[in-house]
Amino acid sequence: MAPRIALNPIQWMASDDGWIDPSKAPERKQLLSLIKQSGFDEVMAEVPADWTVAHYRAVLDELGLAPAPGYFVCRSDGRDGNENDVVANAAATARQHAELGMTEIGLGLAMGKDMPRVAHPAQAHDADPSCVEAVTALIGKIADAMTAEGVRPNLHPHIGTWIETEEEGRAVLDALPASRLGFLPDTGHLAWSGSDVGAFIKDYAERIPFVHVKDCRLSVAARGRENGWGYQQTVLSGLWAEPGRGELDLNGIIGNLPATFDGWLMVEVDRPDIADPYESAVESARWMRARS
Repeated sequence: MAPRIALNPIQWMASDDGWIDPSKAPERKQLLSLIKQSGFDEVMAEVPADWTVAHYRAVLDELGLAPAPGYFVCRSDGRDGNENDVVANAAATARQHAELGMTEIGLGLAMGKDMPRVAHPAQAHDADPSCVEAVTALIGKIADAMTAEGVRPNLHPHIGTWIETEEEGRAVLDALPASRLGFLPDTGHLAWSGSDVGAFIKDYAERIPFVHVKDCRLSVAARGRENGWGYQQTVLSGLWAEPGRGELDLNGIIGNLPATFDGWLMVEVDRPDIADPYESAVESARWMRARS
C-alpha cells in the first residue's frame, strides 16, 4: 500500500507578520471544499470548537475527504504548573481522534512570539538539559493519557520550542518507548535546525506513522543566522516553500522511509511561496502525486 497524501491547510492562515493566524482561513466547510478541489483526498483532522465530531465527520464524508492525523500543542514546559490542564486537554483531543477512527496524532510544544528561541531560531538557544528532562516527563504523562484513549502521540521537534534540535528530539524519543511515543518528523523544521533529516528518519523509521512534508530554503536560514533574524523575519524573507520549490532533496529524504511505509505524507506550507493559498495547495498536490 502506498503512502497517503494529506494536507494541513495552514497556507490559508499565513499572516503578514510571518506567523499563523487561523482567523484568516475561510469558513471551515468552504476551506475543506477548497482542499478537496485542490487535489487532496485527506486532511489533517481538526474538529472545530463549535462542531461535534459526528458533524465534522459528516462534512468530510459529504466532500469526499478522509481524516489524517491531527496535532496537539503542549502549552507547558513541564515546570509552570499547567501540567494537569495540558494532560486533561490531551486526553480530550485523543478521545475526539479515537471517535474519528484515528490511532495516531502529532505532539509538539507551543511556540509563542515572545519565546527566547523564536528570537534566536534554529540555534539551540539557551539549551538546558533540565528543561528537556521536564518536558520529557510531561510528554510521558501526555502519552499515557492519550494511549489510554487508543491514540498514540508522535513527537514533532519544532523550531522555536524547547524540543528544537535533533539532539533534543532524540533525547525524548530515547527516553520513552515506541508503544507510548512515536515520531513525527517535519522535513523543513528539522533541516532548518541543522539535522541530517534523512538519517534521523532512518534511525527511527519504525516509529513514524506520518511525516510533515515542507520545503525550505536553507540559504535563507543561513542569512537569518548571520544577520540575527528572528523566526518571523526569516519566514518573511522566503524560508518556506511548496514541495519542489525550495532547496531540500525531499525525494531523497522521504526515501529513507521503509519501502513498506503506508502512513501519511502530510504537506505543510507555513507560508506559501505561491501567493494564492488555493494555488499553493494545487501545486503541492500536483508535486506530491507526481512523486508517488
